Amino acid sequence: MLVKMLDQAQYELLHFPHRSLGYHLGRPFRALFSPGKDPYDRMSFGNGCLAKAMMDYYKKHVNSEEAKEIMNIVRRYYDKWYYSGRRLHYIDDLYAGVALIDLQKITGSERYKKGIDEMVKFANNFPTDPNGAFVYRPRKKEPYISAETIGAVCPFLAKYAATYDDMGVLSLAVNQVQNFLEFGMDEKTILPYHGYNYETGMKMGIIGWGQAVGKIMMGMSEMLYYMTPDNPSYEVIRMAYRRIVDKVEIYQTEGGLYSWQLGAKDGPADTAASAMILYSIAQSLDDKILIGIHKSRMMRGVEALKVCVLEDGSLPGASKEAKGFNNYPIEFDTYPWALGPAMSLFNILEEEPKNIE
Repeated sequence: MLVKMLDQAQYELLHFPHRSLGYHLGRPFRALFSPGKDPYDRMSFGNGCLAKAMMDYYKKHVNSEEAKEIMNIVRRYYDKWYYSGRRLHYIDDLYAGVALIDLQKITGSERYKKGIDEMVKFANNFPTDPNGAFVYRPRKKEPYISAETIGAVCPFLAKYAATYDDMGVLSLAVNQVQNFLEFGMDEKTILPYHGYNYETGMKMGIIGWGQAVGKIMMGMSEMLYYMTPDNPSYEVIRMAYRRIVDKVEIYQTEGGLYSWQLGAKDGPADTAASAMILYSIAQSLDDKILIGIHKSRMMRGVEALKVCVLEDGSLPGASKEAKGFNNYPIEFDTYPWALGPAMSLFNILEEEPKNIE
């Protein structure tokens, strides 16, 4: 099953987002006459999830035939970005840097290191609120801070800090988490709002939107993996993460998955939210951030998620991206932000392969 999913991920990494020939032919005209339109963005959170999952598989199966193909596809993806100008459009694009760090360490390429450093520069220069939290879409001039940013940005910044010994970059990531824990959470449920208005302090969007929960959990667990326990913020973030996990597990449906909005148990399940949440818990159990009592619930979710994977390796049932705060299209299909975390989840739980000389 994981190999079939890998085939899907390789295709999607090179082709998502899917656009028609007419769309590409019209891009120069849109850039000229509609500069406010969202740009064509290949360095996205979704593609970052795919690239990370593929590199996770590569590191565990480095001697396999699949690993050779992974290296070929991942290099093509990042080389195309590098040689086309290394453009970054959104703060979410930084999640694609997680796998790029792995690629740079494996290859030793200074070209990739240059791209990684430009990502860090992009983060350092990105607009923030007065507390240093990244503004969700500054081009729209809206004063919003989003939960999604935690999952998209903090893993890259923490991994960069640990890999290249830059604690200043880690402080930037820590600040994002601390701000959202203080201003973006619902005190009663310990679940996140979609975000908040930093000018008014008003919390915005749905409490417990599944993908916001998944991204916050992924961001915190991956960040903790790269932090050392002697860091002054480590224990605070670890305890906050464990409280969130305790509350989130209450909302697991009888079938094992999580709904598109966690409190809507009779609503549609979301394989993307489920994959993110389950991957985060599995990773944290593996890293000893969580203790074993969480394993049985996690495994029930894993079995339910496996049933959703089709024979060709695709994973339907993922809700579409939100189109801003409080705008949640209830449309379900196959998307990279479900396939990638599901692959990373299954890769963690897969038995260690034997070495092949």
